[in-house]
Amino acid sequence: MRSSRREAVAKLKPEDIDYKRLDVLTHFITTTGKIEAARRTGANRKQQAQVVRAVKRARYLALLPYVIDDRH
Repeated sequence: MRSSRREAVAKLKPEDIDYKRLDVLTHFITTTGKIEAARRTGANRKQQAQVVRAVKRARYLALLPYVIDDRH
C-alpha cells in the first residue's frame, strides 16, 4: 500500500490538492483520522503543506471527520 500512495502523490498537480477533493485527501489520512507523514506518502515539503492545509480546512467545514472511532 505504501507504493500506491507514493505513486498517487507523484501524479498530483498543485491544483489537485484542494479541500473539496475528498477522494484525494483520503489518501493522506490514516484509518484513525491522522494526517500521514510526508515520508510515508512521498510528498515533498510544498505538497505536504498544501495537503495539511486542505485537510484542516475540510475538517473545519465538516467535510472530513477529526477522529475516526472504530472501536465498535
